[in-house]
Amino acid sequence: MAAPLLITPTLPKLKNVLFATDFSAGSLAALPYAGRIARAFGANLHLCHIEASAPLATGLADLHLYEAAGKDAVQRLVALRGLPEIKGLDTALVLAEGDVKDELLKVVSAANIDLVVAGTRGRTGLRKMLLGSVTEEICRVVTCPILTVGHEAVYNAEAPFQRILFPTNLSELSKKAGPYIAMLAREFGAPITVLHVLPEDEATTSDEKSLSESIRRAMSKEFSELAAFQPEFLVEFGDTAETVLRVAREKKAGLIAMGIRNAFRPGVLRERTAYRIIAGAQCPVLTVR
Repeated sequence: MAAPLLITPTLPKLKNVLFATDFSAGSLAALPYAGRIARAFGANLHLCHIEASAPLATGLADLHLYEAAGKDAVQRLVALRGLPEIKGLDTALVLAEGDVKDELLKVVSAANIDLVVAGTRGRTGLRKMLLGSVTEEICRVVTCPILTVGHEAVYNAEAPFQRILFPTNLSELSKKAGPYIAMLAREFGAPITVLHVLPEDEATTSDEKSLSESIRRAMSKEFSELAAFQPEFLVEFGDTAETVLRVAREKKAGLIAMGIRNAFRPGVLRERTAYRIIAGAQCPVLTVR
C-alpha cells in the first residue's frame, strides 16, 4: 500500500509584530511572548501605546499635565527596549494619540502588522471575567491575527507553546487557524490537539462512541495539512467554552488557537464563546479571522 500523502501547508509570514501596551502589569505580561515570536521569525517588533485625546474643554494646566503624560509614555516605551525579553530585536516605538480604535487601525495598516500581541485584564472576582476595554477594542477592530495573554499565563522560555490546543467546529472559518498552528508547531516543536465539542444532549441521543469515532475520522481528513505533526484528535461533549478551557488545563496547553468571526461585534460580549475562552484561559489565545 502506498504511503499516505502528507500535504505541507503554505505557512504565513510574520514580518511585523505589534505589542500593544498601557504599561499595566497585565499588558506587560504579554511582552515575553511578543519578543519570543519576533525573535523566532525574524520579525520587526513595534512597541505601541495609544494616549486618549485631551478633552476640548481642558484647561491650560490640564493640557500641561497631558503633555507630561505623553513624555512619560515615550520614556516608558524607550525603557521597554532594554528589557531582556526583547533586547537586541529590531524594535520601533509607536506612540499615538486619539481614539484607540481609530489609531490602532491606522498603526496596523501603516506598519503592515501581521500579528498583534496584547495582555488581558483577566479575572476580577470569583466568576466575573473581563478582558479590559482596550483589549476588547483590539479584538473588535483588528483583522489580523491577535495573541491575547491573560494574567494566569506563566511564560516558559524553554517551551513557550508546549502544546497547542485547536478547538474547531469544522467550518471553513475555523480552518483559517490551521496554517498559523502549523507554523508555531514547527518552530517551537509543539504537539497539537485538535478538539471538537458537541452539545451534551448529543451524548444521550446517539451512540457516543460511534459518533465520536466518525467525527475523529472527519477531523483527520479535514486537517490533513497537519498530518506531519501527528495531531491528537479529541471529541468532547458539553458547553463549548467550558470544555475548551477544561481540556486546555488537562492537556497543559501552552496555546489555544482558533478561527473566529464577528465574536466581538458590538453588543453583549461576555456570553459569547470566544470571549469566554479568551477571558478564562490560563494560557495565551491566538484568534485568526
